[in-house]
Amino acid sequence: MIENLSPILPFMVCLFWTIHAGISYRELNKAQRYLGVFLFVSMLLFLYHGVYYSTDYSADDYKVLTVLYSWSTLTTYPLYYLYIKAITDYHNPGKYEMALLFAPGLIATVSSILTLTFGLAHQFTDTFISIVRPIQTVLVCVISLLKLTAFDRSVYDSYSEVEGKTAQPIIVLVAVQFTAAICTVVLTILGPRFFTGKTILVVPSVLFASTIYAIAYVGFRYRFGAYQMETELKEDILSDDKEKEDSVLFKVIQEKMQKEKMYLKPGLSVVDVAKSIGSNRTYVSASINSQSGKSFATYVNTYRVEYAKTIMEKDGKLSIAQVAEMSGFASEESFRRNFRNITGKSPSDWTGSVRL
Repeated sequence: MIENLSPILPFMVCLFWTIHAGISYRELNKAQRYLGVFLFVSMLLFLYHGVYYSTDYSADDYKVLTVLYSWSTLTTYPLYYLYIKAITDYHNPGKYEMALLFAPGLIATVSSILTLTFGLAHQFTDTFISIVRPIQTVLVCVISLLKLTAFDRSVYDSYSEVEGKTAQPIIVLVAVQFTAAICTVVLTILGPRFFTGKTILVVPSVLFASTIYAIAYVGFRYRFGAYQMETELKEDILSDDKEKEDSVLFKVIQEKMQKEKMYLKPGLSVVDVAKSIGSNRTYVSASINSQSGKSFATYVNTYRVEYAKTIMEKDGKLSIAQVAEMSGFASEESFRRNFRNITGKSPSDWTGSVRL
């Protein structure tokens, strides 16, 4: 029973999330729509794999599936790249970029159709796919990690509260997906005879199904991106501080923090600070990075944590939620996380050690 179900498990997961994407299409942002298309094409690819590992597969017996495989196997990663790009870059992909991304899939599809139509060996198409697929996989995963890491740095350099904005969960999933892609290559090398009708097929099937499920679950919940960041951090002023040294600018920022306690404003962004001192977000962020060695988020939250310490020392009867709100944190969870990251202790542990 399990041997029969395991080959189609990844297909069923893709089908579920494809239906979800279709039903909620109007509510999805651009990145999530790319994710929905990626899941649809992955569903076609895993349909092929389900047949491939469930039967004594022959390309001549399943010509349509063979053509779909030739197209989908070289189209999934370009679509995933577009999904990542839509998160990390508010510019639309150019026509040459799109042509470069989808040309391999088109070449493989045309080659597969011609080969099966004229009854020729499928060797050229298979060889082409076996060469291009690993290159495509490595490039997309590496570029995606670089883009996401750079985007995540910009999030930490722009917001004091990064909950719901940080791309860390997606970064982890790209690494997991790369591992799953390597397994795909191994499966292709071993061939269907190694797995067909055997319980061992459950292992890769569960791996692929769980990876796809995690990618979809996190992707449809994560609604932030470069476009939202640009919209939220749009500046109305231009700065004349290009020649001002980072150290001079940083002193102005410190003065704002220490005297006016700007860090107590919930949801404080780098634009808020920039506008208050007549600068812009790029200079403010660069100044904080170079002079303090911290991201904007860590810099602001360090002030908040120090302020929270003084509050807890003065009044031990305040709840953690009250201290978090008084210190400028958006939530108790954010307060606890930042307090531990900065001090190495939880708020309650720190309070206990102080009283001792």
